[in-house]
Amino acid sequence: MSLAGFVRVAALVLTASVAACGGAQNGAQNGPPGQAAQPARRLGSVAVEEFTLSAKADGIDLYLRNKHPAEYYDAKPGKTVLFLHGATFPGSVTFDLPVDDASWMDWMAKRGYDVYALDLRGYGKSTRPPAMAQAADSAPPQVDGEAALDDIAKTVDFIVSRRNVERVVLVGWSWGATLAGSYAAKYPGRVDRLVLYAPQWLSEGKPADDAPKLGAWREVPLESIRKRWTRDVPGSERGELVSRSTVDMFLAALKETDPEGARQTPPVLKVPTGAVADWLASWGAGKPYWHPDRVSAPTMVIQGEWDAENPPDQGLSVFAGLTGAPDRRYVLLGEATHTVLFEKNRYRLFRAVQDFLEEK
Repeated sequence: MSLAGFVRVAALVLTASVAACGGAQNGAQNGPPGQAAQPARRLGSVAVEEFTLSAKADGIDLYLRNKHPAEYYDAKPGKTVLFLHGATFPGSVTFDLPVDDASWMDWMAKRGYDVYALDLRGYGKSTRPPAMAQAADSAPPQVDGEAALDDIAKTVDFIVSRRNVERVVLVGWSWGATLAGSYAAKYPGRVDRLVLYAPQWLSEGKPADDAPKLGAWREVPLESIRKRWTRDVPGSERGELVSRSTVDMFLAALKETDPEGARQTPPVLKVPTGAVADWLASWGAGKPYWHPDRVSAPTMVIQGEWDAENPPDQGLSVFAGLTGAPDRRYVLLGEATHTVLFEKNRYRLFRAVQDFLEEK
């Protein structure tokens, strides 16, 4: 499918329906309270809860943040959302950065959603594998897709038990979209709807034979994030796309998750390399990591026209492969990059996802 007609539009939508979607079932909001990291607190109309989940008997604890309406609400599968982050930034920062005083989590909670953001092991406020405290070359890549999917399964089990619902909505960004799609294909009964934001897919060419050997972790210089943000954005648009104060706030929030890295000169963010190892072994080598045709939940693929990390042709390939989804939709957001959720057009992303989730 040609991308020639997709450029410079507010939002382009492709839909394909092969069957009617079933309705969501109601559920009460009781169930086991879990292990709360902090007492629930209220921020205006939004309540915030934090949980620590023990992933396995391996000393790993997972950090899970929940935002929902402060007043009573009726928990439902289509209103219970789990956000899954990418290969570099933790979910607690990615989905809860208060740009103009409201994060994506805030935005959804104020509209009646029960929203969760998970930090996978090795990221953010979750426990790091012991190998991440050693020299990078002392252990193989840490936190690959298999380990991440174990964390996601544990988290979904906690949410559905806590809220007494059968299914959740998964919203995955970048590597998180790979994980969300993989989980939906493996556990179809647990997923009400699926949103794949800036998904990975096969890239042209293969990794170089002399690609450096990966260690257990990698360091990402924080200032490199600022430089990469708008690399494929036309020069005349760069200054208006995202404010400097927003990028500063994002980098400051990342520093708080890695105090050791923040003390280095220049400051860095230490992250696991498992996602990179998966990419080299699958996407980069021309082998799909997961199979979209095995997804049976209604699915949206959404991304920005200026996404330099996972360009629109990758999202279109995922969309084309969703042959088993009863309803599928592709949305291309104009004037948006890989990180549109922090940019001036972020509300186009938020509204498009909400419209999809609320469609009957």
